[in-house]
Amino acid sequence: MNAGQTQTLTIAEKISSGYILKDELGEKAFIQKIFADESWEIGAEVEVFVYQDDGNLKATTEKANAEVGEFAVMTCVQSLPTGAFMDWGIIKDLFIPYKQQKSKILEGKRYLVYVYTDEATGLTTGTTKFKRNPQYENLPYRNGDRVDLIMMNESEIGWNVVIDKKYIGLVYASDVFKKLYPLSDESGYIKTIREDGKIDVTLQAQGFENVDEFKQKIIDKLNDNYGLLYLSDKSSPEEIKDELQMSKKNFKKAIGSLYKDKVIDIQEDKIRLL
Repeated sequence: MNAGQTQTLTIAEKISSGYILKDELGEKAFIQKIFADESWEIGAEVEVFVYQDDGNLKATTEKANAEVGEFAVMTCVQSLPTGAFMDWGIIKDLFIPYKQQKSKILEGKRYLVYVYTDEATGLTTGTTKFKRNPQYENLPYRNGDRVDLIMMNESEIGWNVVIDKKYIGLVYASDVFKKLYPLSDESGYIKTIREDGKIDVTLQAQGFENVDEFKQKIIDKLNDNYGLLYLSDKSSPEEIKDELQMSKKNFKKAIGSLYKDKVIDIQEDKIRLL
C-alpha cells in the first residue's frame, strides 16, 4: 500500500467508526465513516487517498492537492521551529521539516511544494527545495502537446514552470507576451524536449492549428475599438505584444487568415473590420 497516493482498495470490514480497507497483499488502512458512502458493501472496491497518521495508514475520499511525485501550491497553516504544516486539501496536513525549507515558511503564506517519500523515515513529506531545469527520461509528451503550468519564478532567460504537476520546464522570455505572476496557473504547450532531457515550453500554440484562437482575439479587439486597430504586418513585435499579448508571427498568421476570409482589410498602418 503506497502512502501519499490514490489507489483502489477493497472494503474488508465495517466497524462503528468507519471501514477497514485492504490491498491485494492484505495490508490495511482505516477510513472514517464521514468519508465513506452509506452504500459501501463488504468486498466492494473503492478509490481512496492513503496517508499516514501517527504511524497508522488511513484513507480518505478527499482529493489531496498533490500526491507523491507531484507539485502543488499550498498554504501554511502552522509554522513551528521544527517545520511547517501545509494545507494538503485533506483532513491531514502535510509536514515540511525545517531542513526541507528553501526559506523560512510563514503561516498564512502560499508556497510551491513537492511531495515525496523520505527514504530515512518512510514518511510522506513536503519540500520547497527542488532543482531548476532537471533532466528527464521517457517523457510522455510530444512537441505541441497542451499542458497545465504553475509559474515558479522568473530568471534572466525566462520563467521556470511546473508542467502537469510533475515536471519542471522553462518558458523563454522571448515567448512571454503577457504579465505573469509566481504561483499562478497558466496553459502552455510543449515547445521542445531537448536531447539533455530538459523541457522548453511556450504559452502560445505553434503553427496554424491554433490560429483560430488568435483570430478571435483580434476580432474581439477590433469590436472593442469601433472596428479599427492601429497595427499591421509592419508593426513592431513590442507593439503587437503590448496590444494583443501575442507574437508577431502569430499575429501575421491570424490577420492573413482573416484577410483571406474577407473579415478585415489590411492597410499600411492599421487593420479594419469589414
